Parts: sequence; structure tokens; C-alpha cells
Amino acid sequence: MEMVYQQANESLKSFSTADKEALIYNLVESLMFISDDVQEKVIECLKLINEELGNTIQKQL
Repeated sequence: MEMVYQQANESLKSFSTADKEALIYNLVESLMFISDDVQEKVIECLKLINEELGNTIQKQL
């Protein structure tokens, strides 16, 4: 895992459940208005940070 993704994953681990839910909500709300191609690229990056986070956002879109 690249350092930047590892650092983001470590930061994500420190989030409370409410903070994670807010992050997911905000990302889904933002991503729903962009093209499918861009959504897929963002989800790929999110999965590199944290597979569960990427999968959750992908399911909600």
C-alpha cells in the first residue's frame, strides 16, 4: 500500500462511528452528481485507502 493511502487509512481508523457515517454521507452526496467514469476512479482510490469504505460508498451510489 502506498504511503499516502496508508496514512489516510490510519486517519480513518481514528474516526468515530458518527464521523465515518458523516464522511460516507458527504462523499455519496458529492459523487452522485458526477459522471460514472469519475465515480469509478474515486471509488478505486477509496478502496486503496480502505476496502470497506470504498465498497460502502459504491453500494450507496
